[in-house]
Amino acid sequence: MSDPLNIGISGLLTAQRSLTVTSNNVSNVNTEGYSRQRTDITSRLPFYAPGGYLGAGSDVTNISRVYDSFLNGQVVSNTTRGNQLEVSYNYASQMDNLLADPQAGLTPAVQDFFAASQGVANDPASIPARQVMLTSAESLVNRFDVMSRRMDDLSDSVNVEISSIVPEVNTLAQEIASLNTAISRSPGIHSGRMPNDLMDKREQLIVQLSRFVNVQAVEQSNYTVNVYIGNGQSLVTDSESQVLSVIPNAYDSSQMDIGYANGSTAVNITSLLTGGRLGGLIDQRTDIIEPSKNSLGRIAVALSDAFNKQHQLGMTLDSSLGGDLFAVTTPEVLASTSNTSAASISATITDPNLLSNSDYKLTFDGASYTLTRISDGQGEGPVTGLPFTSVDGFSIDTGGVSPAAGDTFLIRPTRGMARSLEVLITDTAKIAAAAPVRVEADLGNIGSGQIALSEITDTTGAEFATTPGTLTPPLLVEFDAVTPNQYRVYDNTLPGSPVLLSGPNIYDPATGMDVVADNALGYGYELHVKSEPGLGDRFTVDYNLQGVSDNSNMLTLAELQTQNSMLKDTASFLDAYAGIITDVGTKTHQADIANQAQQTLLRQAVNAREAVSGVNLDEEAANLMRFQQAYQASAQVISTAQNMFDSLLGAVRR
Repeated sequence: MSDPLNIGISGLLTAQRSLTVTSNNVSNVNTEGYSRQRTDITSRLPFYAPGGYLGAGSDVTNISRVYDSFLNGQVVSNTTRGNQLEVSYNYASQMDNLLADPQAGLTPAVQDFFAASQGVANDPASIPARQVMLTSAESLVNRFDVMSRRMDDLSDSVNVEISSIVPEVNTLAQEIASLNTAISRSPGIHSGRMPNDLMDKREQLIVQLSRFVNVQAVEQSNYTVNVYIGNGQSLVTDSESQVLSVIPNAYDSSQMDIGYANGSTAVNITSLLTGGRLGGLIDQRTDIIEPSKNSLGRIAVALSDAFNKQHQLGMTLDSSLGGDLFAVTTPEVLASTSNTSAASISATITDPNLLSNSDYKLTFDGASYTLTRISDGQGEGPVTGLPFTSVDGFSIDTGGVSPAAGDTFLIRPTRGMARSLEVLITDTAKIAAAAPVRVEADLGNIGSGQIALSEITDTTGAEFATTPGTLTPPLLVEFDAVTPNQYRVYDNTLPGSPVLLSGPNIYDPATGMDVVADNALGYGYELHVKSEPGLGDRFTVDYNLQGVSDNSNMLTLAELQTQNSMLKDTASFLDAYAGIITDVGTKTHQADIANQAQQTLLRQAVNAREAVSGVNLDEEAANLMRFQQAYQASAQVISTAQNMFDSLLGAVRR
């Protein structure tokens, strides 16, 4: 009915409810994720009377929240990306600081070691110089170990973070599922009267979830939301939530991965997860930490191999042939926990110069093997049997038991090498600074010709191994007494020993030449002739017994620092290390720039959402005054209606 009293009452109630909503907005001005609310006011149906329709007052038909799904989606996506880049920059900068540190990095340790090697070359008989070299070698090994352990610490940190995030994701998923239930059962929801605070809470939980992983939220017809992560893995469906778990990697139990329940088993979905802190952690482990470990190990392998090979070609202070100075472990080969056989696979480094910084997956299909480089997916094979030598500088063989069809193995050619590097020599006399071959000119020589040791290529042949400490046979290089620049090579074991190179062998004094080459006599060393030997000049070649002051081999060892013996002859040890620094430094710089830009985008997205959904105190203060005045005016209408009623009663009484 249209009368001033009912109209006043409706206005009073409308203003009262509007004041309540406005007060609630003011009290939640600092509540994270709160969307401001407003009253939807409509006029009542008018009443027909003579002369036209009369208004019947107003009603609050709904209390709605001011919300924009697109802007909230922007906050979710930017939160996901921002947290991913923040984690990426954090770990990349830690790795960059470790590698590029001018004091704690690998560069000063390598330089000190080769400087100490040069010190022995300068004074090969000096025991203190030799001790400095061994001490520097130990320091170098320790530096490799410390850096490797620091990288392992970063891996452990990733494991710890993954282990702490997964329970948080599960908790958030359970809370979202619970809110789905509460929202779908709310009274009035099917007539459009939404539980605004519950929906705000659910939206805020989704934003919190997006900090950890990329999220897709799809609203259903019953006003619940289904939440998907990764490549479409369902996390929340209606009132049910999926439980994630932290599981050990199928190959390496020290690496924590993320499992997705599938019946009674957990499917590893680590590689499917992107975005958020989890995505950032997975990316850094895959793109920064593991390749850096492998690259550091590759340098350790290459340095150990190059130094050992050359050291074996030298002679120690006690006239023995040199041995290995360094040692590294064998490559890691890890069988999958899902393998059905007890087969084992072994790997051996064949050429450090060809090694990459990738891990590899070996798969057996029952008839053949396929080797896949994980970093780029490139494969070798199939090959029908082992042993098999990869183009990347390592070979693979079985341990005796053949794999079963479907068995897989993870091969890490260089992963543990930096940490396993050790020094084998503790006795300074065992440093092979000298060359094991000595050439002497006959005192009666009349020419200017000289013969010197050109190169030692192999000390494992019979010429060195038949009788240790001697050359078998010793040689005599004799130039013809009649014809200039012709020579023969004799076995100099006894006078009148047989000729080895009868010739006549022609020597060109204009260019010089190598004699006793591998292709001529098959010995593991070469001699070089220069200048002009005289007629009948003779040179003897023997084992360099007691060559205390000889630094020939140590000079070659010292030169290894600058030789391109890595990355297919394109880099020295320090060049390869600089490559790691450059790669990590570039990624760190890119992550820093991207992180700063993303934080700006996130702030802009939040500000855009708050501009629509946030509480503005100035606006709410104006609303308070407006609704207060409306309330007072409605009360005045009621008072006027009361006066009218009283006047009517007074007229009747008369």
